[in-house]
Amino acid sequence: MSEITHGGARKGAGRKPVADEQNKNALIQKAVNSFYDVEDDSEGKQKLIHNLLEFERGMMFIAEHLLGKPKEVIENINIDAGKLTEEEIKKINDNLERSY
Repeated sequence: MSEITHGGARKGAGRKPVADEQNKNALIQKAVNSFYDVEDDSEGKQKLIHNLLEFERGMMFIAEHLLGKPKEVIENINIDAGKLTEEEIKKINDNLERSY
């Protein structure tokens, strides 16, 4: 009979080794330096950031890392969906699409 266990340590669970993260970061930095044809890591980072700032999504990424990501407000609305009109459903759907 197998024993059912909940929680506790599991193989493969938890944070990956710091060395793995450092190796991945070094590989990415090497690729950035190669792409911009620079030797200095700081110069490569500056060029990457400069390029990111040319795009709205890049600007948002930089701002979120410098200033912190704003908290998302999620309103919980309890509605009986069976009582919604087609127009109300369309409004809700349009608002959801604009949010994402």
